[in-house]
Amino acid sequence: WKDGYFVVPGLRPGGKATGDQKRVVTPRQARDDGASVLVIGRPISRADDPVMAAREIEATL
Repeated sequence: WKDGYFVVPGLRPGGKATGDQKRVVTPRQARDDGASVLVIGRPISRADDPVMAAREIEATL
């Protein structure tokens, strides 16, 4: 994409429940496939420690 963003929602870290998402991919796979924006909501916002959850996801990138 030269003139836009490739936004990928519904991402789930490896081994995590997919919840109500029908099609999920890991943040790493989305990035490797060319995503420019990763949307990771519930795996962070509903974590016992959201900051740690975000850091763990970031470490996989």
